[in-house]
Amino acid sequence: MSGNTITHDDRPVVVLEFGNEIPARSFDPVLPPELHAHRLRIDPLSYPGLAEAVPDLAAQARHWAAEIGTATRPRAVLAYCSAAELAALLVDALPGPGTPLLVLDPVVPGPTTPQELLLDLALGMDDTLEPSEVPDITGLPASDALHRASSFLRSLVTRAAPDLEDDIADELTAGQRAWLGFTLSAAADRAAPPKLGHVVLSEGSEWPDADARSVHRTGLTMTDLFGTSAVTPLVTELLAAPVAAGGPRGKEEPCSRTS
Repeated sequence: MSGNTITHDDRPVVVLEFGNEIPARSFDPVLPPELHAHRLRIDPLSYPGLAEAVPDLAAQARHWAAEIGTATRPRAVLAYCSAAELAALLVDALPGPGTPLLVLDPVVPGPTTPQELLLDLALGMDDTLEPSEVPDITGLPASDALHRASSFLRSLVTRAAPDLEDDIADELTAGQRAWLGFTLSAAADRAAPPKLGHVVLSEGSEWPDADARSVHRTGLTMTDLFGTSAVTPLVTELLAAPVAAGGPRGKEEPCSRTS
């Protein structure tokens, strides 16, 4: 390590964390202690109407940039897993150039990821299900896929409680449907992989060197990467490094299920 330290700065550090992920992951153990007081948490699943529609990631990024506000550019944006591309777009949508982006174990969902997530969610609601009972949403337009999956998830609730009112069934499945909405948006076709900032990888994770400003393979397990301070010195060094204003950020499997 270079011995870099983070200077005092009251600007927020934006962290994208999925609120109802199982098991939960957080940047709390990862961030240097001096940044804890300035965290601004964004749960991508709390985007308005995400359980009912599939807005593209760019629209979601603009929404979160507006929520952060234009008064002060954040000190950095941190994300993990399938929030990687949203974080990159968020950095683009923020005012002014040069906001550092740091992503742990990035993942770009593929065409089959929403179906895999739907199966996982459905079995989490009813472990007696046969996989063949879960509708196939692969290849459908995103809005149609979400509608079909949502109807099925609601049916799992009403199967157990036939007299349940529709609005209660909606409420009970909102978290699962939001996960599907986000995953469908993150799995949309793209011309090329997203260009990320600094990428930090646990053992077994990969990201192309050409698609990031820097890639750091730690050899840590995922549990140690997210649950301990083992990577904090590296995070400190990356966030303390100067960032060039302007210019591109590019080089010089589904996430956990939810309840």
